[in-house]
Amino acid sequence: MTAPAPAANLGAAARWGGLVAVTAALLLAWQILPSDVQGDGSSVPKLDAVLKALGPSGEWGAYLKALRVTLGEAFFGLLIGFAAGVVLGVLLGESRILRQGFYPYALALQALPPIALAPIFVIWFGLGMQSKIGLVAAATLFPVLVSTMAGVAETDRGRIEMATAFGASKSQIRLRIVFPGLVVPIFSGLEISVVLSFLAAIAGELISANAGIGVILQVYQRDYRLAEEFAVLMILVVVGLALALLVRLARRLVLERMPNE
Repeated sequence: MTAPAPAANLGAAARWGGLVAVTAALLLAWQILPSDVQGDGSSVPKLDAVLKALGPSGEWGAYLKALRVTLGEAFFGLLIGFAAGVVLGVLLGESRILRQGFYPYALALQALPPIALAPIFVIWFGLGMQSKIGLVAAATLFPVLVSTMAGVAETDRGRIEMATAFGASKSQIRLRIVFPGLVVPIFSGLEISVVLSFLAAIAGELISANAGIGVILQVYQRDYRLAEEFAVLMILVVVGLALALLVRLARRLVLERMPNE
């Protein structure tokens, strides 16, 4: 009965070994292949130049200051988009009339890229953080809305009808039957929205801002400081992955603390 354990361990070791091997090959290629043919710094920077920009001599003060601004915009916008997505998702999931009336507009909003909406939000809310927060809210609403709506639609109708027959109110049905079943779908939408919040905030900063990661990227691009630009991009990848992992951890903690039926 315990024989499959070594096979599972070997499978996990093989997966991690493959990941490490591919990562090492990509990093080696990054160091060897790039070459500044034109001599103007316009090619892809070598890996050691990017690592130098990420080292102790890098502009970490500027990186962290800009990151705080962008994360603040992403957080408050995500908070608004998440709350609106959950509320609208519950309402649309419970009402076919509302779903048919409003869902196409939400879908149309999702089809517009944040970079295209950014100038409109600047006109509406000005050059400050408000326009970036509004843009993030618009970008993050749809994934939470769709996952919540799907979760409500998939709720066991038999349990709802039984609770209704025993005199349960609509709010009691939501609290005891609908909402507990929404944890997994809501967190699934939130995992997507967290990454989108970061991207939308940067998109807004690229259009108009005086602080944030988008501003730093524009400065480095203008001055042909590609090593520093790639360093910032690597920081963004790490931050995006960290945010997604935090959402997964939060989902696991919530599920572990939920009472089993």
